[in-house]
Amino acid sequence: MLKHGLLCCLCLLMAHSTLPLVAAEEETPTIRFLKTWGQQGDEPGELHFPIDIVINTTDEIFVTDHLNHRVQKFDLEGKLRAHFPVLPNPGGIALDKQGNLVLSHTLASGSSKHKIADQISIYSPQGKLIRQWGQPGKGPGEFNCPGGIAVAANGNIYVADQTNHRVQVFDPTGQFLFEWGKYGNQPGEFGGKATPNSRVGGPQFLAFDSEGNLWTTEGANCRIQKFTAEGKLLQHWGTAADAPGGLGGYFSGFGGKPVKSLTGPIAVCIDSRDRLWISAVSGRVQQFSTAGKYLRGFGMEQGDDPGQFYAPHGMAFDSQGNLYVVDAYNHRIQKFAVGR
Repeated sequence: MLKHGLLCCLCLLMAHSTLPLVAAEEETPTIRFLKTWGQQGDEPGELHFPIDIVINTTDEIFVTDHLNHRVQKFDLEGKLRAHFPVLPNPGGIALDKQGNLVLSHTLASGSSKHKIADQISIYSPQGKLIRQWGQPGKGPGEFNCPGGIAVAANGNIYVADQTNHRVQVFDPTGQFLFEWGKYGNQPGEFGGKATPNSRVGGPQFLAFDSEGNLWTTEGANCRIQKFTAEGKLLQHWGTAADAPGGLGGYFSGFGGKPVKSLTGPIAVCIDSRDRLWISAVSGRVQQFSTAGKYLRGFGMEQGDDPGQFYAPHGMAFDSQGNLYVVDAYNHRIQKFAVGR
């Protein structure tokens, strides 16, 4: 069984089904489960704690297969198209302006056989290593459990440096530019409700909206924060409620026993209308307005049935507006029609 430290942090091919939907006020499009693929293992197409996902302009799906130390490529139906080894313990993934894959590498699991981490790498879509940088530490360009990655319109690379409780920014070649954030509870700070050396405090994942502002998730503080690309705080919201619209609730995937050290939001993904989709340790995937108004959600019960999750992590949209969710502890990907 995977250890609690794994969090940064079943192949059920079924007919299309409609998921229970909890809406805020007005009627919203029905969320429909479409398909799932993956199961725990190390064979091609199998997954061992996937963490993040990205979809390119030709609808190729790339998934970081954390404990198999590789990236796997799938089509929209979940058919394996390629897989290639990468530096150990890949976590976050994003696309640079040339379509290359930008990865973070973190020792998020006591189950890992490798002890090399705290790096950023860039690979071609075919799996050729282009460059890498970083080492453990607190200085500029050093990392302590880097997590989510986002690439700005100008090509600069933003990294959630989780246990250092900051965001670091690099140019496309990996040269350090600037950083912001520190440990604390005040707006603009990160993770003050966790211990200083805990990576579950945040920031965890990052995403840019259409205006070029950066959104961050913050686990232990059950908070979402919005910054300019230069790091100026614009907004923050979120509650620790274990209910629709809340970002709280504990992980229960270890034999059904709640793990009270694991709570809060994990990933953030922004749709074509700048609405935020937030995954949470509690198993929920929820949609919010930019002002933090709860719009709808699913995965209200943790589990391994279609539409249920154990700690959903990264999310991405294809060109048709379908949502793909990395169901990390179920070692699979789930696909949903969510409307436009």
